[in-house]
Amino acid sequence: MPLPVFSAGRANQVAPRRLSAVRLARAAVCAAMLAASAMLRFQFGALPAMTTAQVYMVLLIGLTLGAKDGAVSVALYLLIGLIGIPVFSKGGGMQTLFQPEGGYLLGFVAAAAVAGALRQSAAGVGTGYRAHPIWDGIAAFAGLAALYAVALPYIAVSQWALGSPVAAGKLVAAYGMAFWPLDAVKAILAALTARELLRAHPALFSRKTAI
Repeated sequence: MPLPVFSAGRANQVAPRRLSAVRLARAAVCAAMLAASAMLRFQFGALPAMTTAQVYMVLLIGLTLGAKDGAVSVALYLLIGLIGIPVFSKGGGMQTLFQPEGGYLLGFVAAAAVAGALRQSAAGVGTGYRAHPIWDGIAAFAGLAALYAVALPYIAVSQWALGSPVAAGKLVAAYGMAFWPLDAVKAILAALTARELLRAHPALFSRKTAI
């Protein structure tokens, strides 16, 4: 009597659904962690405003999940906040887009995507830790640069549209350079944390479960 033959085609149809559930769950968990990081507010030195752990968490998400997964996770966080759930550092709702904070929130998506893309490229395959440690830092700082590249122009245009234009010098000084030193420290910490997470839990961030 012939043995039953397992259908590989059927297995391939089921597996992606299971992986999809894992991917979405992972993105949701990271979005929740990003929301929690927004609540960690503190004043540092002469900064013109309170700062949070969001930049650190955004870069960490991008470095560990990769470009696509990281961007999806951060975009999910933005969606939750824009529909009115107070997960942003100053609350939630569509009105946030008309405040300077809106520029940084949109920049978070670019930061996660750029950091993740460079990290994946350097690792060769997926988001493993095989890349040279220097690439972790390069990817993190590239993500940070992408954040400012989106945030500063957005702030300039949105404030101009609202009738409160910001001079270029003030824009760079107040919304960029004032936060850059501390954000650089966050980028370094994110790179170090990401490498250790990828080394200690490779299966958790496996490419096989990437979006």
